[in-house]
Amino acid sequence: MLRDIVLFFAGFEFFHTIVHVFFAFLLPLDLKFIILTTTLNTWSIVINALITLALLWWAKRLRSK
Repeated sequence: MLRDIVLFFAGFEFFHTIVHVFFAFLLPLDLKFIILTTTLNTWSIVINALITLALLWWAKRLRSK
C-alpha cells in the first residue's frame, strides 16, 4: 500500500518535471506573484528530478523488503 502511494507521488513529480521542461519554451513567464526565469526553471527541473529519483529509490526499497 505504501509502495503504491510512493509510486503515485513519483509519477506526479515526474509530470511536474516534464511541465517545467516545456516551460523552457515560454520563458520568461510572469505568474503575477513571481517571474519564472531560465535560472529558476532550471533549478526547478533539477530539484523535481532529484525528488522523483528519491521516491523511485524508496519505492524499490519497499518492494525488496
